[in-house]
Amino acid sequence: MTQDEVRMLDNQYALLFIRGERPVMDLKYDIMRHPDVGLTTNGKGKPYRHGTVSEASASITFDGWLTDAWEPQTEEGEAAGNGELLSEEELQFMIEKMEDESDEERI
Repeated sequence: MTQDEVRMLDNQYALLFIRGERPVMDLKYDIMRHPDVGLTTNGKGKPYRHGTVSEASASITFDGWLTDAWEPQTEEGEAAGNGELLSEEELQFMIEKMEDESDEERI
C-alpha cells in the first residue's frame, strides 16, 4: 500500500507493524467495551503515577553519629545546616575519620 492508500483506509481498521513479520490489518477494538475498562482512566480508575513509592522494601536510618561527626559548612566557614547530599567518597571519608577518632580514644 502507498501512503495515500493508508490514509484513505476506513477508520475502523488498524495497521500493526512487527519487526520481521508482514504487516497486519485488523479491525480496531473498542476499549470502552472491555470488561476492565473501569480500572483505567477511561473508566473511573485512578491514573498511574510514575515515581511514587507505594510499597517500600527497604529504608535507611542513622542513629545520630553521622550528623554529630561532620557539620557541612559554607564557603565563609559557617554551618550550612541539614540537607547536605554526600557522595560515596565523602561518606567513606567521614566513616574512616570517625573510626580513626574512636581508635585514638581507646588508646
